[in-house]
Order: sequence, then C-alpha cells, then structure tokens
Amino acid sequence: MKRILILIILILLPLHSGCYNLLEINDAVVAQNFSVDLLENGQLAFYAQTTEPIPRTETGEAAPTHNITVMGTGNTAVEAARNMFLYFPRIFLWIHSNTMFIGENLADQDLTHVTDFLIRNRNTRLQTYVFVTHDATVEEVLEVLDENSFGSCSARCISQQVEMIEKDLGYYVPIQTGELLEDMVTPGIEPVIPQVVIDKASGQEKIKFQGMAVVKSNKVIGSLNEMESQGYHYLRAKRKDGGLIVIENPVEGVDSVTLEVTSFDSKMRPEIQGGQLRMKVSIYCELKFLEEAGTTNIYSQANRGLLENQARLQIQEQVKHCIQKAQALNSDILGWGLSTWRYEPDVWDRVDPLWDEVFSHIPSSIEVKAVLRKSQMSDSAFQFQ
Repeated sequence: MKRILILIILILLPLHSGCYNLLEINDAVVAQNFSVDLLENGQLAFYAQTTEPIPRTETGEAAPTHNITVMGTGNTAVEAARNMFLYFPRIFLWIHSNTMFIGENLADQDLTHVTDFLIRNRNTRLQTYVFVTHDATVEEVLEVLDENSFGSCSARCISQQVEMIEKDLGYYVPIQTGELLEDMVTPGIEPVIPQVVIDKASGQEKIKFQGMAVVKSNKVIGSLNEMESQGYHYLRAKRKDGGLIVIENPVEGVDSVTLEVTSFDSKMRPEIQGGQLRMKVSIYCELKFLEEAGTTNIYSQANRGLLENQARLQIQEQVKHCIQKAQALNSDILGWGLSTWRYEPDVWDRVDPLWDEVFSHIPSSIEVKAVLRKSQMSDSAFQFQ
C-alpha cells in the first residue's frame, strides 16, 4: 500500500505548479498611483503613474528618476485599464499603489464607475488614499507631478503630505478607499474627500490641497472650504490630535498667539426634546502654547482663562460653519443619522425613510471646552535690549 501511494505522488508531481501567478520582475513595474476620469467624449480614462527605469552609470551612481504616466480609455474602468497595454509592455503591480485621483468631471456625475471597480478588483488595496481633482483634470494633475523628480513630488508623496497637513494644521482629513466604500454604503453617513488643485501663483505649477469634496449618494455635490474642513476635523477625524489655533490680538502688546491642539475628543449625541430630534455636539480639547508675536508675557496664569476662551470660541465657530455647510448641501457628512441609529434606534426607524427631508432641519448645540496645558517651553517673551 505504501508503494502505491508513493507511485501516485510521483505521477502527480509533474502536474503540480508551485507558482500559478509567477511574474518576472523585468516584466512588471510598480504603480504609485491609479486614477480614473471622464473624458469629453463620454469614455472613461484610466491612468497609472510609475517611475521610468534608468540604468546605473559606470560609477555606480543612479541618474535622477522621473515619473511617467500611462493612460488607457474605454467604456468602463476595467476596459480602460486593460487598454493601457496597447501602449505599455509591462504589467503594473497595483498592490503597491497608495494614491488614487478621481477626476472632477467623473465625481460630479457618477462615482459608481469607481466604486464598482474597487469592490471587484482583488489587486488594489483598501488602504489607498483618495483625492478629487478640482478645476483640473486627472491628466493635468499627473502632468505636473511627472515634471518633478520622484523624491520631491509624486503621487506617492501626496499621501504623506495629506497626513502631515492633518497633523500639523488640522484639516483636509484623509480618506482611504475602504473608508470611502464603507461610508457610501452605510445609511446615515456620507463621505468627504480631500481636493487637489494646480497652483500657478508662483510661476511654476504645483499641486496644492484646497477644500474637501462633499459626496451625496453617488456624486460630489459641493465642497468644504478651509474653515469648514477644520470643523470637520474635530467632528469626524480618526486621529484625535493635530491642528493650530491662531488668536489675533489677545491683549495689548501681543499681535498673535499660536496654540497647538495636542489632543481632543468629540461626541455627537441625539436628543429628543418636545418630540423633536436635536443633536448635541461636545468637544474637549487640550492645547499647548507654541509661540507669540509680541513683547508682553502673555503666557501666565492670569491670561490662561483668556486664551482658553478665545480658543474655545474659534473651535466652536469652525464646527458651526461645518454643520451649516453640511445642512445647506443636505449631505450627512457628520454621521448624524448613524449616531441616531446607534443611540435612538426607535427614532431612526421612523426618520430613516425621510432622512433627506429631516437632516437639513435638525437643530444642534455645540459645547467646547479648551484646556491649556504646560508646554515645557519658555514662559517669557523675548526681550530686546
């Protein structure tokens, strides 16, 4: 019996393949970015950005790498992606791509072309950062990136940049493909996507973040400006820190004071008052004194309450503007419907079918508490002699 088993194994060995999807490295390239846009003729354009392979010199030094973009067109995203091979001889490794641009033309009309592609494609990551182009096509944005060296500006660098902006400035909250899909299929919440534009003010075209695209159902219907994005950061950001608060002319002799948000916690809870649904927003922030422009020693126990109150009012104003814009666009980017479902499920069962009519009229209250902590920095202003 043992010999028969060995004989069967030996017969089956030539039929067994160790690597069914083996791909030689010389036949592949790493995709930094993949993007989708809608052309004027109604077809979809699929873009992929990679780096141009450059051989080393005889001294062993490598020449500067450059970005290149390949495009394919078709009636669907899959067809457009496969048509890229009409112009490009290598296979893209999509799993390494961590950035995705969605063209404004496509985002304003129908995002289902993108969502369907992401759901069904096993080669893309759900951790890819998503951006919407504004006042520019995807092709124009990638052209600007291609003109710069890989180390200074590329689609991959954009994902690092948006994380730095959220941490250091406290707005333009990043969103990944998995989160985008989740928000688009979950009742009671809508996604918001950072926008990129082409800045020509300096004489050289550069990619710049500007606003956040507001989604409702399957398309973009408006955007948040910088102040509204700061309010959104306090309400919906996953990381609970980051941001600056600049207080102008707090006291005589001080032009401005800059505070850093070291941590915060926000809660949105539905309340039923007089049979009407209301939303209570509570935010707790811890701040650190960062710098002042002036010669008065404002960082003192006597002025602590003044600075905390000014910071509280500024945060409250940012959050209020975000709520007003969301209700004006009638897009529940705040997740109030989801919060109602969690804490008042019976109420949600009644208002769910009418949420589009109810959301824009829900009153809200905003409570902010700001606490200034010891910063371990100098307490005194610089004194000129």
